[in-house]
This record gives sequence, structure tokens and C-alpha cells, in this order.
Amino acid sequence: MKLTSVTDLSQVRFDSSEAIRNTNTSVSEEYRAADKITYIPWEDMKHQVSIGKDGKEFSVPIGYYKMNNENLTRDYMDVFSSKAQGKDVSNYEYYVKNFITDITKDFSDSSSVKNDEVSIEKGVGDLVSEMQENKSLGISNEIGNLKTKFSVNGVDFTIKELMDSKKTMDYATSMIPTTGSGLDYMNFGDMGIAKGKVRTFAEQNLNKEQQDLLNSTISARVEKIINSVPEKVNPNYLKDKIIDENNKFYSIKNTQAATNTEYARKIMDTFENVDYTDIDSFKKASQEYRRLIKPVCESFGVINIGRNQALTDVINYEINRFEKFYDESYQRVYLTPDEFKEKIRTAKNVIDIYS
Repeated sequence: MKLTSVTDLSQVRFDSSEAIRNTNTSVSEEYRAADKITYIPWEDMKHQVSIGKDGKEFSVPIGYYKMNNENLTRDYMDVFSSKAQGKDVSNYEYYVKNFITDITKDFSDSSSVKNDEVSIEKGVGDLVSEMQENKSLGISNEIGNLKTKFSVNGVDFTIKELMDSKKTMDYATSMIPTTGSGLDYMNFGDMGIAKGKVRTFAEQNLNKEQQDLLNSTISARVEKIINSVPEKVNPNYLKDKIIDENNKFYSIKNTQAATNTEYARKIMDTFENVDYTDIDSFKKASQEYRRLIKPVCESFGVINIGRNQALTDVINYEINRFEKFYDESYQRVYLTPDEFKEKIRTAKNVIDIYS
């Protein structure tokens, strides 16, 4: 029968002789509570992509968030300490898997990740054993006292060095754009701060091998991002929504792509070569950014005319944004389109400083 828009489907017969059938009669079904099936075995999980020091992408599992009605939000050291004390740690194996994922995504590369997963898991076992022995001897298990070595990408770390390095790398990575996105000149400043933050931390806290691993990893990620910029920028990138977290003003601006990469790298280098323990060093870089970005803004038609201080306002806004990155307690907040619309709807003052 030929089906049309007026066919009476109640009169249609379907040939089901070729339908797929399950011939395995040994399969039985049973009711399973939702919390019993919320996890996916580690090897079957969806993966996230990271970039190693070799500049190549590699995959690591997306960590477990909730298991058996428990949000896996406990601090790793608290989990390992509880295990060493002989306490029953629910979902312990999933905390270990999350720890392995968190470390490999920050410090592994495409050639080391598989071996790193094995060595990190061994390191966790050795750490718990050390903490158990310390407890029996009356030795403090304060993180700085622990001597267990974790081997990652051929480099050894104590647990304190590893956790401090992870915190720094996570913070730096959160500041840089994703691969394949457009970049403006301010993004190059962000990437310079990310590299400078890692370098400053590494120089003051790590040995030469550890420094090289962190610096080469963040540098490779930045270069991957720069080299992945599409020839044609997505039109959606041309609109950038800016929201002041103190609710002082809001603005929507047109973002200009950094078409002069050599000039943009000068901006990146300016912020990379900062001592991030010295606020004066950072302020000096900010003033250099003011000098570098001024002709860029002017070439885009952003100028001061009479009482309209658009050029000054734009540069001040961007420098103020960089200063927030100097403070490690600062965290970016990403809003959905609906959340942004609600912010605009309830704002007392809406100012477009880029008009």
C-alpha cells in the first residue's frame, strides 16, 4: 500500500516477518533501582580531550560525579587518609579513578597516558600504605611530610608537589580559550598570564624536571590553540557579552579577531614575563598592554571624542579584567544565554561602552 497524507493508518498492515528478534531465551529482566545503574564502567565512559607537552591531543575518561546517591566531592587527601585509618570509604575505587583522570589530563601526553594511569594507581596504594605506617609510628600524615613518589610522564612528584601543581595547572588552563575558537588580542593576554602563572609557581616550588613538564605542557596547549584558529571566524564570535560581577554595568561589544599574530604574541609575552608574586611587575605589564592595545583599538574606530571616553573605558575595562586574573581566588563564571538574559532584564544600568 502506498502511504499518503490521507491514508487511514488503522487499515495498514505491516510485514513483521523480518523483524529483529532476541533468540537468547536465557536473558531475564529484573527491577533495578535508579542509583544502581547511574554509573558507567570506566572503560566505557565518554572521554574528554586534553593536550600534552608533545602538542598532541589524547583522551581521558570523564570523572564520576555521583555514585550510589553520593556526590563524589570529598577532598582526595581526606579520602586517602580515611582509607589509611581503616575507615569504610564508600565509592573509594571511583575516587581513585577520578584522581587518576585529574592527574593525567593535566600532566600526561599521548605517549605516556596509559603508563601514567597504572603508575598513578600504584602511587595511591603506596601513599595509603605510607600513611598507615606513619600512623603506627606516631608520625604526622600532614601532606608535606609524605614521601611517596608519583611518576607522571617520566617525572616524579610527592603528593604535595603533585596537588599544588595540579591546582596551578587547572587555574591556568581555565584561563585559556578552547581549540578552534577565534582569538582576540585580549585572549593573547589571557594566555600570557596562564603561562606566566605556571612558570612563576614552578620556579619557586619545583625541581628542574618538574618545571620543564609544567612549562612545556602549558606552552604546547597555548600553541595548539593559536594554530587551531579557523581562517574564517565564526560570526557568533563577533559578539562578546561582558557582565560585571558587581552589577555595576553591563556591556555588549563587537570583538575583533587578532589578525596580526606577531603583534598579538607581543601582548602574550608581556604578561608571560611577569613575576606573579610581585604586583608591581604585573602593573608594569598592564601599562605596557595599554600602550600596545591603544593603536589596535584606534584602528577599529574606538577613540576618545570630547566627553565620550570610549577608548579609555575599553582599555581600563580590559586591564581591570586582567587584574582579576592576578588574584588566584578569582574564578570565571560562565552564564547560559537564559541566565545572561535574566541578568540584563534585572539590571539597573545597561551601558554599551563599545558603541
